Amino acid sequence: MGWRILQISKPCKLSVKNRRLVYEPFEEASLTIPLEDISVVILENRQILLSNSLLSELPEYDIVLFTCDFSHLPSGVLFPFHTHSRYSQIAWLQRDISEPLKKRLWQEVIKAKINNQAAALEILNKSNAGKLREIAKLVQSGDTKNSEAFAAGIYWKSFFTDFNRSDDDDIRNASLNYGYAVLRGCMARSVVGAGLLPCFGIHHANKLNQFNLVDDLIEPFRPFVDYVVAKLSLSENKQLNVELKNRILQVLGMNCRLRGEDINLLKSCEMTAESLVRAMTVKKVSELKLPAMEKETFLL
Repeated sequence: MGWRILQISKPCKLSVKNRRLVYEPFEEASLTIPLEDISVVILENRQILLSNSLLSELPEYDIVLFTCDFSHLPSGVLFPFHTHSRYSQIAWLQRDISEPLKKRLWQEVIKAKINNQAAALEILNKSNAGKLREIAKLVQSGDTKNSEAFAAGIYWKSFFTDFNRSDDDDIRNASLNYGYAVLRGCMARSVVGAGLLPCFGIHHANKLNQFNLVDDLIEPFRPFVDYVVAKLSLSENKQLNVELKNRILQVLGMNCRLRGEDINLLKSCEMTAESLVRAMTVKKVSELKLPAMEKETFLL
């Protein structure tokens, strides 16, 4: 798997030659990058020309390609599909997963999310981390008591001052949404790479959503984006710029703890998706691997 994250913000032409991405900006010298070194490409400028040869080779190297809208937020994603050798077998496993197992898996996802929210508060020296730890212990199968929402109310009041998650004009929300969107696309790649169908979730079940499972598994990863955004000097900026976006993208290289192992979030997405397949196969929740936020594992 590649490690470089390319954010293309200038008018240019992108093509491929000899298994290398060719970047040709209209007003600067061109350069080439080996495809095997790339994990993510984000197209921010609307004056970018791409060759079809490049588009066809990106999935072969497991590279995720994002396109952005007029607000420069990711609005589309291209990732490898049907690449797993046991795709049909895993699809049947996913179809036949029992409701009790789904509920117990969702319970673990929410517990991990709330514990990571608590860790983010602790690391940033903010209040109420202990309350969130206690809420995490009380999460029930299927989260029938909606502990996730209760914890979120406490979390956001402690995390930011004078903050409303639904305020689209707040640069903090724009920053969070940018980070979540990139992470969502990377998780989608991992889900498909593991042979899973992203439309069938363990909790989310919106028939109009192609990424229900992705939206399930991404939950414990969100606090890592929150942490990165909290470390930005957003009071000095009224809108997202290239520098801020580059800082937010560092979340993909941030380390987390996954069953005693320190790995970055990009790799953790893959391991979480693969562990879900194992959990469905042996019908054991204990097989599910979810990221844990710990201060000593951070790269930032």
